[in-house]
Amino acid sequence: MTCRWDRETETYRTNDGESCRVDEYGDPTHHCTARRTCSWHVAAHELTCARCIAGARRDLRWIGDLSALMLLAAINDGIESEAANLAGPSVDPHGWSERRRAQRQHLDTWATLGRITEAQALHARVALEEDDERHPGRVLGTWAMMLTEDYGHDMPCRAAIGWCVDYLDRQLHRVAHDPEQDFGLLARDLRKCRQHLEVVLDNDTRPDKGAPCPACVEERGTGPRLHRVYAERWQASDDSRDAWTCPANRSHTWSEYDYRLRVADVYATATRDDDEEATA
Repeated sequence: MTCRWDRETETYRTNDGESCRVDEYGDPTHHCTARRTCSWHVAAHELTCARCIAGARRDLRWIGDLSALMLLAAINDGIESEAANLAGPSVDPHGWSERRRAQRQHLDTWATLGRITEAQALHARVALEEDDERHPGRVLGTWAMMLTEDYGHDMPCRAAIGWCVDYLDRQLHRVAHDPEQDFGLLARDLRKCRQHLEVVLDNDTRPDKGAPCPACVEERGTGPRLHRVYAERWQASDDSRDAWTCPANRSHTWSEYDYRLRVADVYATATRDDDEEATA
């Protein structure tokens, strides 16, 4: 039996439109709690389905592999690049946590004594929460620190990314079925971190988007952004065979050369019209 999450009624429904309350054997159904939209059924003593656990484990291992390539990207992109930031060290999770706790106490004391206003104290508390949540060392180190404290495990003083990956990989199944842990938050943090690393390394699977489709803009006044379809590198030594395709209408396709000419003509004309209206 399969079901789906209905956003309007905020309940799981079967293919027949009925509420998914029992399975094919007549037993009460239990849905995966990692994501609200995940419709997989789990056993009564489980909280997370195998698919969500496998997805988090895949993201975790990809973070380890992508982090190892960040130094080469930093050498190529320069010291002021995001790759250099990610290749460098991250904050120590233990030290960062203790420092923020001490700073919050100072803020509360100063606000009580009247040295700062409540608005200033609130602004400072928000600033204290700001941190680089995309650095793999920070993401993995923070989760490893919290889990070692909860489960009574030992953590090295300077835990490397490799150690954090191995530790979280061993604990992932336990966390997924622990009602005291937020496995959904862990999975989201791992996914966002992995996606950011892929973007920095130009290994992102999301399409390269261009200007809004000129044909759709002429027809309806608006249109989706074109997606670039890369030609096989063996077909041409340059980008002359790349194409730009409208995701809403595949017949709206331009070569790289025609795309540049069409976009320059359509949007240059639109810009001139806007300038003339503003002047009038």
